Amino acid sequence: MKNCRILAPLGALLIFLKLAAHQLHLPGPHYDEAVEIIPAMQLLLGQPVEAFRGAGIWLGGRLFPIMVVDYIGALNTYLTLPLFAALDVSVFAMRLMPIFVALVTLTLTYRLGRELADERVALAALYLLAVNPSFVFWSRQGIFVTSITAPILLALVLCWLRWHQGRGNRYLYAAAFLGGLGLYAKFLFLWGIVALGASHLLLTRREGLLRLAREMRQPWLLLTLFLCFLAGIWPLILFNIQTGGTIATFMGNALSSYYGVNNLAFWANLRARLEGFTALVEGSHFWYLGGAFANRLYPLYLAASLVLAVIPRRRTDKGTASLSLRLLPFLMLALVILQSCFTISALWITHYALIVPLIPLAVAVGWMRWDKRVAAMALLLLGAFDVNVDLHYHIALAHTGGHSAHSDAIYDLSGYLLIANQRQPLAMDWGIKAPVQLLTKGRINPLEVFGYEWEADEAFKERIKPFFSDPAKLYIFRSPEDAVFKRWEAFQEAVEEEGKKAVLKATIRERSGRPLFLVYEVKGGP
Repeated sequence: MKNCRILAPLGALLIFLKLAAHQLHLPGPHYDEAVEIIPAMQLLLGQPVEAFRGAGIWLGGRLFPIMVVDYIGALNTYLTLPLFAALDVSVFAMRLMPIFVALVTLTLTYRLGRELADERVALAALYLLAVNPSFVFWSRQGIFVTSITAPILLALVLCWLRWHQGRGNRYLYAAAFLGGLGLYAKFLFLWGIVALGASHLLLTRREGLLRLAREMRQPWLLLTLFLCFLAGIWPLILFNIQTGGTIATFMGNALSSYYGVNNLAFWANLRARLEGFTALVEGSHFWYLGGAFANRLYPLYLAASLVLAVIPRRRTDKGTASLSLRLLPFLMLALVILQSCFTISALWITHYALIVPLIPLAVAVGWMRWDKRVAAMALLLLGAFDVNVDLHYHIALAHTGGHSAHSDAIYDLSGYLLIANQRQPLAMDWGIKAPVQLLTKGRINPLEVFGYEWEADEAFKERIKPFFSDPAKLYIFRSPEDAVFKRWEAFQEAVEEEGKKAVLKATIRERSGRPLFLVYEVKGGP
């Protein structure tokens, strides 16, 4: 029996590894994935370190960055560093780190399932998560979606529950630390904290409020909680002391974000978020792997599970307390979705990497209240459909190599630049610099000159004109249909103003033959 309790969870981990580690070099490294680990590469190889906003800590004459952007910390940077040291700088080593994180997430999901219900629920949730397409393919590129927030949230929920069950204040202290650490990892972790706190109060009602009131009267407890929270979040505080970046970003994007999201349009945003959540549950959002494959059963199973979790079915149900635990994952999912209608960035589905483990937990706690055999057969069918989706994505990915910002054409571009021996070509669009730096181990460092405004400003021409005197300088554009910051027309105008012409030097294509990167030189006039 003891061996069974070890082997059953181990089987789920092995299935996950088989699905997640296959053809790990594909798709090509995404910009948001690579940019977080470039400082790790630079620290390891002794190269000048690029720290966001120049913020960080100086130790031994080296600058150690503390943030990736204004609201994402450098946790992934430092977690990847030992793998780079052990395995060399590579896409494989970079992606191995979030797969290790995913194994921790699976383990915590299993532990939380046992806490919420029993061994059967824990195993069902574990296996469903292990084959979940959103979890499998986001874990492969976990840095891209900051997947590390998911295990931190699960650990926070576990600690909170154990404190609530009277197992000691040490769990409350751990929860405070994890809350701070999660906010540092990515500030949207606030959604998880609020969802957990609100769920606790809604499900425990008067009892929960009274207990919180009693605990908060203890000054030493409050001080210890504050220090534990500070231990997790201090790098974010230091960053804002140095730059004020997070505060400025929140103030500047509170009503309308840089990406055009109107935070006052709640109902429109909620509609978009529900569509994104449905795609998340079905696993149908990985178009860039080469197709959109979906498990259409999953939304139906999730809805049915909520009904099954609420209606009394057995005399062995433990009354209100048991119902509260069963409803916890559903309530947290709903509260995170509602909060996500307000964003300082965009209504990206990747934000929901935080809550992916809660979905199979929610399915398991409802369905496993059925007859054991009926529930097992139903969930086995659901898992089989997920595996089918996983396999279809892998087949498509092997054929396409990935599309657009995820295309493996970035490998070809990096190889071309190495052969051309261009130490610092000009990146004329987003999505080029960081992946090239990673793939060339810092030997090629494209200079981003396009500017992060949506339209080219007058300063753009002045930035690029001095480079026209070097006829060997390369200018890298994304193809018109893939361009993010459209600078081609302004570039052409600047070239013509100097009496020169842009000459296409190379076209880097996806496996389909579709052009993705266009490499130009600027030559003397006709």
